[in-house]
Amino acid sequence: MADADQVLELFPRSGQRRRLKNLYLDQMADLPKDGLPFIYSNYIASLDGRIALPAEDRHSHQVPPAIANDRDWRLFQELAAQADLLITSGRYFRQAADAETQSELPVGQARDFDDLRAWRLAQGLKPQPDIAVFSASLDIPLETLEHYRGRQLLLITGKQADRDKIAELTGAGQMQLIQCGDGCGVDATDLKQQLRRYAYRRVYAIAGPSVLHTLASGNALDRLYHTTAHCLLGGKTFDTFVWGEQLQPAFALPLRAMYLDTEAPPGCGQTMAVYGR
Repeated sequence: MADADQVLELFPRSGQRRRLKNLYLDQMADLPKDGLPFIYSNYIASLDGRIALPAEDRHSHQVPPAIANDRDWRLFQELAAQADLLITSGRYFRQAADAETQSELPVGQARDFDDLRAWRLAQGLKPQPDIAVFSASLDIPLETLEHYRGRQLLLITGKQADRDKIAELTGAGQMQLIQCGDGCGVDATDLKQQLRRYAYRRVYAIAGPSVLHTLASGNALDRLYHTTAHCLLGGKTFDTFVWGEQLQPAFALPLRAMYLDTEAPPGCGQTMAVYGR
């Protein structure tokens, strides 16, 4: 096996070399026995904490090319391959309407991920995960949902969200409604209990920093996969991976594993850390 196919394990078994491919594919075999969904998320950031910067000729922020790389993207897809449900946000669909999304919701259709799609079927999973959309505004262009009609779509919002918009989005079975929280936005405190009714076990949150804050503040986040590209990006306008009111108390995420990849991004490398329960 060539060195380029490997990463160095820094923790817990320091000095072991591991193959990059399928590194994350078997990390959720020991799910809790309580039957509640296991919710996890994943981000790549620079050393100065940037996950996204303004994109040229676009209104939205995008993952900077300096840190985006195929090796991290493979791990992102491995996490998606294990999911029963993906959590995204209304923002994703608004960006899709403006042709500003970076990719379709995984698992990816590229040949590089043929093995992951086959793995899902071998595990008895659906060909693709179901999709849950967090939204307070309910500003979700209906036409952007058409591409995902073959997948179960859930709308997760608060009890005070606009009833007319809810009716529009859930009409004719387009989306199933889950209401969490007494306001317009989502309160994730009872999210796991709500999702348990659908028998979801692995739930992958691939939305932005506001959704991660919602999960953390509701004590609903079980694990965080965090790749750090060893470079500084700077910039005065940027996204980091959690955004919202200060978490009181701080949300604890003990280190479970860490790996060093010297192959990407070129000239700096990256560490992949796994935090949480």
